[in-house]
Amino acid sequence: MSTFIYEAYNRDGRLVKGEWSGEKREEAVEYISKQGLTPVTVEKISAKNENGGMALFERIGSVDIMFLVRSLATTIKAGLSIVEAIDILLMDTEKKLMKKILQDVKASIKNGQSLSSSFEIYSKIFPAVFIGMLKAGEASGQLDKTLGELAKYLAREYSLRSRIKAALAYPVILIVASILVVMMLLIFVLPRMIKSFTSGHVELPLITKFFIWLSNVLTWSFVADSIAFLFLMYFIFFFKRTEIGKKFFAWLMSNTPVVKDLVKKVSLVRFSRTFGNLMSSGLSAVESLELSGDSIGNDIYSKAIKETIVEIKNGATISDALAKYPKLFPRILVSLIIVGERTGTLHEVLNTFAEFYDEEVDNSLKALTSMLEPILLLIMGLAVGAIALAIVLPIYKLVGSYT
Repeated sequence: MSTFIYEAYNRDGRLVKGEWSGEKREEAVEYISKQGLTPVTVEKISAKNENGGMALFERIGSVDIMFLVRSLATTIKAGLSIVEAIDILLMDTEKKLMKKILQDVKASIKNGQSLSSSFEIYSKIFPAVFIGMLKAGEASGQLDKTLGELAKYLAREYSLRSRIKAALAYPVILIVASILVVMMLLIFVLPRMIKSFTSGHVELPLITKFFIWLSNVLTWSFVADSIAFLFLMYFIFFFKRTEIGKKFFAWLMSNTPVVKDLVKKVSLVRFSRTFGNLMSSGLSAVESLELSGDSIGNDIYSKAIKETIVEIKNGATISDALAKYPKLFPRILVSLIIVGERTGTLHEVLNTFAEFYDEEVDNSLKALTSMLEPILLLIMGLAVGAIALAIVLPIYKLVGSYT
């Protein structure tokens, strides 16, 4: 979206100035004319002129969105208008990208658009639940309350991600350290020892021959090694963002014995918390499920939720539709949803389940890390020990040949 600054004459013949956000200049002229104004000049302001140059690698993170939501909730609750609240945020925001977004949102609101539709233009930056709860807050007339609930939701989601990252940090460091140690031994240590073995005409053990072959592969071409490394980085950081990558990693995580229990619990926490918050905001069950499916971050669950929506549209209850997927949605959740449907407290039941399973995620994380650490240390020890054995055995043979 671009911002246009215009000058136009009103019905009284006075020159007025304003701004409008949209895609084309022709649309700006049409909008000005519909306001009963006669346009004189309509100029487009580039993102560079507005912000002094956009940062190339700048991005909006979870903390930025939490700060935005909390600030909006506080200022609107204090009685300020949305435009006034955004003006305050513009003064406090340092990130150029966020300033650009807020300026566009402000201009869009001045042009008669809602807050949710103004942010929806940046749906790639803001999560689906953010846009959905804004719509619900505007429809119910309780935007400040909905923003407060959204701030709590985002804080819990951020806490969940932070705990998972913190718990998996040490195992990841161990894996990286193991790979680096093995690579250094194969690339720098073993090739030097090979010369001594070949000059001594020693019959090499099978394990030594294997590691020599592996060392030759790694040292054959550093260009090929660089290409392989770049491909691996692409696979880890970019392939998982594609549709095929999402399905592959979802299948892998859901079928890995040690990890699948944790993945299931995290998905259930996100589903129940998102679904519960959206329902309490005033959205319908179908709308809440659609947004929950987009926000859950697990392709297998997202597919099941989409199929559940079809069942509900055909007249099935939420509990009956979810009960068809016993491997994804446990019986306890389905039973709680049945109670919530009968008593009209579905959002409370879902939030209660999310809080309970949040503790289960912590327990699973502790169990996973306590299991992974000794396993990874053992693998690291075996790998280094095997390479050491591959070096020591020929040395013994070489020494024995001179005695």
